Amino acid sequence: MQEFTLAFGKSTLALNLEQERVLAVLRPQKLISSESEAAVVRNALENPIGSQRLREIARAGETACVVVGDMTRLWARYHVLVPPILEELNAAGIPDKNITIVSATGAHRTQSRDEHAKLVGEEVFRRVHMVEHDCRASDLVDFGCTSSGTPVRINRHVAAADRVVLTSGIVHHFLAGYGGGKKAIMPGTASFEGIMANHRLSLNPAGPGLNSEVRAGKLAGNPLSADMIEAARMVGVDLIVNSIINEEHKVALAVAGELVAAHEAGAALVDEYFGVPISKQADLVVASCGGYPKDINFYQTYKTAHNMVRALKKGGVGILLSECCEGIGNDKFYTICAGFADNMAREQELRQNYEIASFMGYTQLLWAQENKLIVVSSLPEEQVREMGMTPAKTLEEAMQLARKWLPDDFGAYIMPAGAATFPILKN
Repeated sequence: MQEFTLAFGKSTLALNLEQERVLAVLRPQKLISSESEAAVVRNALENPIGSQRLREIARAGETACVVVGDMTRLWARYHVLVPPILEELNAAGIPDKNITIVSATGAHRTQSRDEHAKLVGEEVFRRVHMVEHDCRASDLVDFGCTSSGTPVRINRHVAAADRVVLTSGIVHHFLAGYGGGKKAIMPGTASFEGIMANHRLSLNPAGPGLNSEVRAGKLAGNPLSADMIEAARMVGVDLIVNSIINEEHKVALAVAGELVAAHEAGAALVDEYFGVPISKQADLVVASCGGYPKDINFYQTYKTAHNMVRALKKGGVGILLSECCEGIGNDKFYTICAGFADNMAREQELRQNYEIASFMGYTQLLWAQENKLIVVSSLPEEQVREMGMTPAKTLEEAMQLARKWLPDDFGAYIMPAGAATFPILKN
C-alpha cells in the first residue's frame, strides 16, 4: 500500500492505495519567478506581443480607460498590474485626471468603496477616478450586434475613452476556453442582455444538450470565445495586460499586447504550467480541491470536478474531497439540480433564464449522470444525492464504495491540487 496525504478543508485525509493501481499523481508544474511582481509586469509592458508599447500608442491630450475585474477576480492582482500601466500612460502624456478605472463586474453584485481600494490598491484609488460597471445602466453605449446576434452595449466610460487597456488573469475557463483577454469587455463591461446572449452559446444551437465546442482549453472554433472577441473588437481595445498567478498567489508571469495575440501567448503559458498531459483516462480519479479556501463551498468545487472528469473514463468513478464548511455556496447551482423534474426541464430553464451558476450546476449534474461521483464533505447527505452524487463521510468509506463499482484491474489518478490541475489527453 502507498499512502497519499490530501488536503481537506484546513486539515488532511490519508488515501491508501496499492502501488500498482496508481497510474500517476497529477500536479501542475512549479511556477517560480526570480523577479518581483512589478518587474514581471513592467517587462511585459516593455515587450508587448503583436503591438507597440502603450506609451507609443497613447498620445498627449487623450483620455484612457483601464478595465480591472471585481472582487471575484481579486486573485489576478490588479494592484500589481495597474501602477505600471499608469506609468506608461503618464509617459505618453496622459495625466491621471484623464484616466478612468472601470471595475468590470459583468452581472455580479455591486461593491463597496473599500473593495474598490482593495482591488487597485489605496494609492491608485486615491490617484485615479474609479467607477463600477452596471450591466443594467440606462446609459450603456450601443455598438450594434455581433454576427451571432449578441447585442453589444458597453459601459459609457469604456466607450468614450480614446485608449482602452484591459487587465485580468489567465486561467482555464469552462466557457471562454481561457479567462482574461476579451472577457474584460464581454461579459465584464457589457449589458445583462448581451452577457446572457453570449453565454447561451454554451448550449447546443441545433437541439438539446450542450455545445461541444464551448469548453476549457479551446479557443479556435469556440463560438462563445469568438463572440467575445468580436464584441471587444467592435468596442476597440488598445492593449491587454494579463497575469498568470502561481501557487504562492503571486504574479509569476505576465503578457501584454494585442487583444488576441497576447492572450493566446498567455494561454499557451497556462497550458505549459497548469496543463498536465495524460496518455489515457483512468477508471478512478481521486481529487482534492487543494483544501481551504478552495473547498469552502461546493460551488467552488466545480473547478476541481471539471478537471477531474477530464482524466476519468466515461462511466468511471470519481472521488471528490471538498469539506464545504460554508455549504453549497450558491442557491442557483443547487436549485437547477434539485428543483426540476428532468434534464429537459433544466435545459429549458437555461435557455429562457440563463445563469452561469445554473449552467455550472447543470453540467455538474450531467457529469454525475455519466459517471459515479462520490463526495467526501460536510454537506447534508440528501443535498449530495439531489445533485446526483453519492455522499461519503470518510475517504475510507468512499474507497469501499468505489471498489464495488471498479473493475479488478482498475487504474487510478491522484489529483492533490485538483482546482489548478488541467489534464490534457494526448492522443
